[in-house]
Amino acid sequence: MGADLGAARDRRDRDAQAGELELDALPQVLYVRDFAKLLRISSKALRHRVARGQVPTPFRLGRALVWTREAILDWLRDCDRAARRPPAKIAVRPYANDPARWHVDIRVSEPGSSRVVRRRLVAPAGLGEDEARRWGEARASAIVEEPGLDRADAPRSRAPGSTRSRAGAMTLTEFYESRFEPEHVRLQKPATQDGYSSVFRGHIGPLLGSAPLAAIDDERVLWFRAQLHGRMRPSSANTVLGKLGAMLRFARRARLLESAPEVRPLPTPRARPKRVYSDLEIAALVRAAGRRGEDALVVCLLALDMGLRVSEICALEWADVDLERRAITIQNNTYRGRKQTPKGVIGTIAMTGRLARALTAYQRAAPPGPLVLYRESARTGSRPAAHTDHSIRYLLNLVQDAAGLERTGPHMLRHTALTRLARLGASVYEVQAVARHARLETTQAYLHMQQVTLTRDAARRLDRADAGATGELADD
Repeated sequence: MGADLGAARDRRDRDAQAGELELDALPQVLYVRDFAKLLRISSKALRHRVARGQVPTPFRLGRALVWTREAILDWLRDCDRAARRPPAKIAVRPYANDPARWHVDIRVSEPGSSRVVRRRLVAPAGLGEDEARRWGEARASAIVEEPGLDRADAPRSRAPGSTRSRAGAMTLTEFYESRFEPEHVRLQKPATQDGYSSVFRGHIGPLLGSAPLAAIDDERVLWFRAQLHGRMRPSSANTVLGKLGAMLRFARRARLLESAPEVRPLPTPRARPKRVYSDLEIAALVRAAGRRGEDALVVCLLALDMGLRVSEICALEWADVDLERRAITIQNNTYRGRKQTPKGVIGTIAMTGRLARALTAYQRAAPPGPLVLYRESARTGSRPAAHTDHSIRYLLNLVQDAAGLERTGPHMLRHTALTRLARLGASVYEVQAVARHARLETTQAYLHMQQVTLTRDAARRLDRADAGATGELADD
């Protein structure tokens, strides 16, 4: 008997280790057969689950359905949390003060105890009875983890200075200044810190700052969302809403809120294709940059051939340039003169032949210093100084004027580089490697540029079919 139990335990341990190894070996992109193998079901069964919404929503890569590794792992973690969720009894009835809403009574058995944790909550407006019940089920696990639990068989009073009482008296501005800004914002990159500060001072603070933190519920979030709708473009409003959502989730993790209200983004119009340079315009821009000077040519080619962001061009150092191997390591950018790691991922990219030749010629007369590019103007006292986003834009605008092109920002050159790769038939992985996107979904936006190439082949087939039909009629 003991031997059988020992063998069963060994088998279970081996299965668990095998499962962990299988997850570690997952590729970055999973096709239907890969995901089905992971779930130990057939591809047909997986497609049925996709149709019923029982697995993460895939996206299309060509004709194939695919998932990213991160999406699969997040879904598996959510499934594991749901499996560990403690049993709960949910009672739903109309809310006395507002019959259009639902009063949700949640009773959860505390793990390892006979005690029962009870919460009486009011579901957000607009939910039906079944939706209110699911809303209550989603909060069952969080209720067990709360400090100072309000149990059915325990006294209802709380000790003075408890977490809940402090949160009730704290305004959103006080929360931002005393907790969120020092414990979250200051840990971010300088650009992100400035973004939070600007959004809070300009939008969140004036509209919600005086409200108690505990009063920021679904209704108040919906009101704030409506106020932003008339103030700014939907994309800008969603940036503000995203930062408000981060603040409320932090308050939930800090035990200052029972639950974080949902902050839904505003609907945005479908993005139209951005304008990019044609091959003739690229040639004209490169010729004009060459006439302007070797530094202007290097700036244009770093953006047009390698897709560098303007902050990465400003921070590029000769130590990161390997002319012998014809490669550049992108590991720095600048923000307001401060050096930091770049957006996306750090990577080494092969340079084109014309960029290698331009850098070799420019190096002979380049100003001494660690940076590849310097500027000299009246602003710098005619001494070499590091480039800024503004100085790169100014230089590019001069080159665009000389080429007879409309003035744009430097990012159009990066967008042109990635779009051109997609049009030339580069795979999603090639475009991602050049762009150094951390997420494959970001790169997917450039693959729509292949649509013209693919549909051109379809149009040629239709032309041949029409020509064939016309010839048969002519013979008759």
